[in-house]
Amino acid sequence: MRTHRHLAYRPDIDGLRAVAILAVIVFHAYPRSLPGGFAGVDVFFVISGYLIGGIIFRNLDAGSFSLADFYARRAKRIFPALITVLLGGLAFGWFALLADEYRALGKHVAAGAGFVSNLVLWRESGYFDTAAEFKPLLHLWSLGIEEQFYLLYPVLMALIWRLRANPAHALLALAALSFGGNLYLVHSDTVSAFFLPFTRFWELLGGSTLAYVHFRRATAKPSTSLRHELQAAAGILLIAAAILVLDKDKDFPGAWALLPTLGALLLIGAGQGTWINRRLLASRPMVFIGVISYPLYLWHWLLLSFGLILRSGEPLHHRAALLIAAAFLLAWLTFRYVERPLRFGAFGLQRLKLASLWSLLACAGLLGFAVFRLDGLPERAALAGVRLKIDRDLPRLAAEGYRGNGIAKALFQGEFKPGDDFFQLGDLPKDQPLTAVIGDSHGNMLYQGLATAAARPETIVNLGRGSCLPFVGLDTVKKNGRSAGCQPFVGNVVDFITQTPDIATVVIAAFYKQYLEGGVTLRSTQAGSTKSAAELFRTGLSDTLERLVRANKQVVLSLDNPDMDRTVMTACYSLLRPLLPRSPDTGCQMPRAGHERDQALARGLIEEAAARFPDSVRVFDPAAVLCDAQYCYAYHKDDLIYQFDGNHLTVKGAVLVAERLFARPDGVRTFAHAP
Repeated sequence: MRTHRHLAYRPDIDGLRAVAILAVIVFHAYPRSLPGGFAGVDVFFVISGYLIGGIIFRNLDAGSFSLADFYARRAKRIFPALITVLLGGLAFGWFALLADEYRALGKHVAAGAGFVSNLVLWRESGYFDTAAEFKPLLHLWSLGIEEQFYLLYPVLMALIWRLRANPAHALLALAALSFGGNLYLVHSDTVSAFFLPFTRFWELLGGSTLAYVHFRRATAKPSTSLRHELQAAAGILLIAAAILVLDKDKDFPGAWALLPTLGALLLIGAGQGTWINRRLLASRPMVFIGVISYPLYLWHWLLLSFGLILRSGEPLHHRAALLIAAAFLLAWLTFRYVERPLRFGAFGLQRLKLASLWSLLACAGLLGFAVFRLDGLPERAALAGVRLKIDRDLPRLAAEGYRGNGIAKALFQGEFKPGDDFFQLGDLPKDQPLTAVIGDSHGNMLYQGLATAAARPETIVNLGRGSCLPFVGLDTVKKNGRSAGCQPFVGNVVDFITQTPDIATVVIAAFYKQYLEGGVTLRSTQAGSTKSAAELFRTGLSDTLERLVRANKQVVLSLDNPDMDRTVMTACYSLLRPLLPRSPDTGCQMPRAGHERDQALARGLIEEAAARFPDSVRVFDPAAVLCDAQYCYAYHKDDLIYQFDGNHLTVKGAVLVAERLFARPDGVRTFAHAP
């Protein structure tokens, strides 16, 4: 049997860890400053594959490899800090979070303890999913991918070694398959490409392949040739390009992930003797940060996310720096007093330590699952002084199952997106006229209310798409310059409605303000049009109404609900927070005059269009139930009826509006009234 030299400790790799964690931290704390900082996680993947791969090859070569020993080492490396952060998050959440938020945290604690956070987050993604900044354990997705990789990788390498096959061939083939799957999926389903393990394994496999190359060609001293210097320079430039050029609008990972991945491979492959590796990466400050990078990764986002939750999504500004400083302190304390004692120490206590770690992780996971199953413990003492509550009803969203519906195929023409499309249409009843709701996400929320309040929800169908004004002949362009894909979908929907006699009433609702004031850009489907947003709105609405009325449809044009600004919503949510000071004078409303000014342009255009069809089109104003003569309110009785963003109603708020629409339909003759 051939004896191989031990792969020496490389301080420059700890320095590379520091580069990765600092990029991630700056991105999370100040995203505009380093828009591609999330690529630091890809650098971590390469480092992990390289180091763990090196350990496995060395032990296989020495004939001392054991799966039990491998997983014991992984547990001692990963569990101590993870358990500390999971239990710390649950403890803080007990005092700080609302029932819904604590329930979600419990779910993510359980997922984190089971190393399946990436799969849970993948299943949660969608238009109405809680924003990423309100998920304190969001970052555990990467840990899930790593541990899923290490469930398979050691077994595969041990088998290949026993068969005396070339590991490099297998590693390269698997990496190519994984990278190909990533390229295939990223354009059609970016969320899946981001969170699923098989589209990320290629980065870990790349590090492992490099580890095998170094294992086979190990040298006694670091290389310092010009080629290695240039290689290190190229590596650091690729990583710099990734964190500076990438942003959330890029299709990531995809081919873009090659930047941080190749950069990390080049830097590690250059060896520790180059100037960049020796002087920059192996410097004491960088090595120190690299040594605590794992607990720092775990703590930093937990603290930042809790800060954002307590501020209802308002920017943290200077508070972010304070929270990051706290994360550094907690990371060092965790490393010094939790990781090191449990990871190292007396050999005779190792079995006891391992049993304790497994037990504690299982307890943390079970605690999280209990919090989830108990709906976030809404009756806990910490919430006793809360003045408002928010309903926990979930919106009805389009499901993957609708993809196979023949009508869906005709309307979406292969572009069905469950997270953005609000398609709700099953087997249509034949004994009563139907109502169709068309609109963007605001239309979808109105549908939630109508379907919840109706005696027969199946008589109300939803045919909407997020960020799409439901007018024919118009598309919308988002801030990232991409089309929202409104056409031909909206045109197909209107065609379907006009050709379906059973649909007697159409309710149109949208966030009109964003289309008229430039939140998104309206674009005519006719080439060369230079009309203003208001002119496009007027033309599109008129054409849509004309087609619907000609098909003998009754139309309800719903004005938009009041748009609460951030100041109002911050005040409202302070009334929900058990840890925040609450003043009896805290305002959770806006002046009605401000709402009327906001609505003036849209109201004028809508009422002008409705006046052309007095027998078939009616205008409905949600302000009739959401406002009085002086104020528009973000709450009703003891319930907060607005979501965090201040413009989407909760389901309970939408029901409130729907009940008013049922009570005063103004000529609408098709609703199934509740008894």
